[in-house]
Amino acid sequence: MAASTSSAPGTDARPRRTRRPDRLTDLFLVVTAIFGAWGVGLFVLTLLAIAQPTFFYTDQKALLKAAGSTVVAVLALGQTFTMSAAMGTIPRFGLRIGLLMRSHRWGGRLAIVLAVVVAYFCMTDIGAPSTPLRGAIHGLFGSTGFAAIAIKLALIRFRPAVAYDVAPWLGRYAAVAFVIVWITSAWAYYTNTL
Repeated sequence: MAASTSSAPGTDARPRRTRRPDRLTDLFLVVTAIFGAWGVGLFVLTLLAIAQPTFFYTDQKALLKAAGSTVVAVLALGQTFTMSAAMGTIPRFGLRIGLLMRSHRWGGRLAIVLAVVVAYFCMTDIGAPSTPLRGAIHGLFGSTGFAAIAIKLALIRFRPAVAYDVAPWLGRYAAVAFVIVWITSAWAYYTNTL
């Protein structure tokens, strides 16, 4: 007699499938891990007053940083939509799963590249916003946003079964973190409240 698999009512007996990560996933894992560690380290050193970031000033680079972080925030919200729709937690509006997943993958890659460029200028040239509290919030969420993406990509690469449950929450946190980074920098730049 063949062994049957029984499951509780309302549960799915099918095994969870995940896409095998490609070389770009590995590259973005390394990049986000470096920026996450660098950002967390800079944040901690700043709190300990060992390193003092330069204060925010208004020039052409500040405009580019504000524009770049605006695009990153919009892409982060788009990432939340595409994965939530693919996972079935929100309506798909007729979009195919394959399209949602490709959009999520390539939108994420674009968002990470742009976030890295903006973060590089933030950490090496422009620095933190001029208000200490705003600067602390900006630094905390910027560094932990990158760290969350690095952890998410590491789980996808090395522990796909765990990633299926944990990665969406890490992605949601990263999206919220990048929106908070935008509020503490670009929004303040656009509204002249720096």
